[in-house]
Amino acid sequence: MTTNNITGTPQPITITLTLPHADTLSKSGTLLIQRGDLAKLFQFHYTNTGDIASAIHDATDALIALENNPPPVIPDLPPRKTAVTAAPTPPVEPPEPMIQVPTKTKKGTTAVPALCLQIMSGDTDETAQQQALKVAGRLLDSGLWDGKTPIGINDVYATQLSLDGLTDKELKVLFNLEQFVQVNPGTPATDEAQDNQGDALVLPEMQVTPD
Repeated sequence: MTTNNITGTPQPITITLTLPHADTLSKSGTLLIQRGDLAKLFQFHYTNTGDIASAIHDATDALIALENNPPPVIPDLPPRKTAVTAAPTPPVEPPEPMIQVPTKTKKGTTAVPALCLQIMSGDTDETAQQQALKVAGRLLDSGLWDGKTPIGINDVYATQLSLDGLTDKELKVLFNLEQFVQVNPGTPATDEAQDNQGDALVLPEMQVTPD
């Protein structure tokens, strides 16, 4: 019930009477009775003030009955959720292909980007590819190559022969990388390198079988 305020004193009843002009033949009026949040509206006919008093009495009884059995409270509707458009997911770039180069590490191989090792001649058979991996492994073990700088091997067999018989220390101290391979073959600095660029072959990922 809403008849009491916070101090415990009953809230007053407010009655609003609307009566026609005295000269009007139709004797009917409206009565609005209210206390707190509850109210009722009546229309009544009267011939004298006693009828008006009866209408007020009936309206008061009806308001008390309404307070004793108030209508259910209809909760407010929850705010409508605005659909949020998900941001488009950027395409996932495929991982960079890697090849396993045989080295003297504990794992026996070192992974390097496939694009960093190229065969510049027309040799594309598996034997040439295996030989190129062995050359790359010697260059890694000696420290001449970091495995990140693109290199191109002109002749894998001749390069392997030039590496045979030399220790890793001798390669590191007596030679430089450019004496065995082309460095950054994608941007050749000589006419000979430009002629060989069209025959460049990017090595696919391979495993080297031990000798």
